[in-house]
Amino acid sequence: MRATLLAAILVLFAGAGARAQVYHGNDTGGIIPWSCENEAMAQQIAADYCMRWYKYPRITSVHRQYGDFIAFHCLWSPYVNPYALPAVRTRASCYYRRTLAIYK
Repeated sequence: MRATLLAAILVLFAGAGARAQVYHGNDTGGIIPWSCENEAMAQQIAADYCMRWYKYPRITSVHRQYGDFIAFHCLWSPYVNPYALPAVRTRASCYYRRTLAIYK
């Protein structure tokens, strides 16, 4: 009894992982709240969102500051109008600079 209850709880919480969601969007694009982790996953988050309308994502702006957003557009084809909405490269991983605090 306890084993099945524990297994059911684990299955429920496994699907509720901490994943960034699109803050605001529609079929033409949207914005993702910026964080280092969200920037590393921005391509996949935008692709998942644009897939609803069978479109391709293009990241158009990244403001690397908490409280700002990563903007993306959903396009019918990745080859149409590549220079009007230039793609912006995102970081592939997070880098946190270590600081060593020495107290005297």
